[in-house]
Amino acid sequence: MEPLPEDAPPRVGRGLLLRAALAAVLILLLSGGAVASAVFLQVDDLLNVVKEEGRAPIALPEIDEADVGAPQTLMILGSDERFDEKKRGGSRARSDTIILVRLDKNNDAVSVMSLPRDLKVTIPGNSVPTKINAAYEQGGARLTLRTVKKVLSTPGRQFKVNHLVTIGFESFQRAINYVGCVYYDVDRRYFNDKSSGQNYATIDIKPGYQRICGQDSLDYVRHRYSDNDLFRAARQQEFLRQVKNQQGVQRLKDPRRLKDLARVFSRYFDSDKGLRDRKELFALAKLVIFASQKPVREIPFIPDGEEQESAYLLASERRIEETVDRFLSGRTAVSQRKGSRRPRKRSTRPRSRPSSSSASLKDVPGLESATREGEDQAITADPKLDFPFYFPGRKPAGSRLDGGLSSEPTTRTYSIRDERGKTHRAYRLTARLPGAVPEYYGIQGMTWRAPPILDSPDELRTVNGRRLRLYYDGRKLRLVAWKTDRAVYWVSNSLMRRLSNRQMLAVAGSLRRLSGG
Repeated sequence: MEPLPEDAPPRVGRGLLLRAALAAVLILLLSGGAVASAVFLQVDDLLNVVKEEGRAPIALPEIDEADVGAPQTLMILGSDERFDEKKRGGSRARSDTIILVRLDKNNDAVSVMSLPRDLKVTIPGNSVPTKINAAYEQGGARLTLRTVKKVLSTPGRQFKVNHLVTIGFESFQRAINYVGCVYYDVDRRYFNDKSSGQNYATIDIKPGYQRICGQDSLDYVRHRYSDNDLFRAARQQEFLRQVKNQQGVQRLKDPRRLKDLARVFSRYFDSDKGLRDRKELFALAKLVIFASQKPVREIPFIPDGEEQESAYLLASERRIEETVDRFLSGRTAVSQRKGSRRPRKRSTRPRSRPSSSSASLKDVPGLESATREGEDQAITADPKLDFPFYFPGRKPAGSRLDGGLSSEPTTRTYSIRDERGKTHRAYRLTARLPGAVPEYYGIQGMTWRAPPILDSPDELRTVNGRRLRLYYDGRKLRLVAWKTDRAVYWVSNSLMRRLSNRQMLAVAGSLRRLSGG
């Protein structure tokens, strides 16, 4: 897939059908055409598994039935309902995540869009505007569906939803554990023990590439303490992007394991009746076959502003109409400009670009020296490792090496076990960018030279004599990595992709050892 222009809004998620992987039949999208094709041969067996082991389908008269081959929109709801609350009859849940996926064989890409849970709307049956996630509390999946359709409909164009799937806290944790947990690149220290009295969930996760399982994975994707709903959506999308390369998920792509997928769906997710119907499942599988080779494009839902007192996110009718246009067409605002090129089909092989010299990256705007701070980190961390510690000689202006908590070191040294159980040494150097909301980039090094995060680079380029592996999010670099005989190192961009491409390359090119070797 050809990356989007660098000035496009951050697209937090190529490969985002990963959300679908954790949301029922959309695992077909994750698995691609081979699995979708296999559905035709095993559909009766699969439906029997769902019928015998699954939950009762949700009655949703508002669901729009699609003709065979016609475009379909699927809605995924993540609710904050807990299993113990069901048993105790506790407070009703709210929708924690609302995701829309658009499948259209005539579009250049599959569209994925997240609706902010703090979006200010008027829920059907109410006169006072409130946050969109309150619809689930008031009327469950059905009222949420009605609300979404009302908010996204415009005069002359009714917004249609063809299927709906819900997943709760407990189900999310079980699904993550089912695939063997997730290796994930944590950008900073996340900690909250509620000691300060704020009404936010507890969390305790250290920075660095690591294996995250059920409760920690849920804590991470739900976290909002110290930032906002937009950062939260970025965390969710980045987390689910990285799920797709996990060994457990790769195993589930085998068409011979379709019954296992059906069991995951039936045990952990609720869905509308259509996903239990032979005819509609055939129609969806056929559409997936057409879409499986197309890129996945995140359509950002960018609000107009925020009401500070109540923390509502505001979106005008015009902004919503523009966003829906992009979602239905599968194109970003930039790609719809007159004369814009259609994206090329993404090759499975990385592109190779000409080398960049140190001189071409010497005067990149917005960078300053980090040598002194980096040397201090190296002196402290290097003796704790059994492989070379590389630190950046350059950093974004105004940023500071910062571990995320004043009581903890900037560089974390630790051990990590790979998928075969072998132990490797690792370190994470964390740096905070200037700004009111904390945002971090980082330097990772470890002796595990083939972690899932480094599968399938988009581009190879030589900078300062190093063969860099580049990973894009649209046209923005999200990761720059390189390998030595003993270890692998990478620079991670911030969640909102604050560092420009040249800055990412310059920081990666400036990495050096304390000895200068």
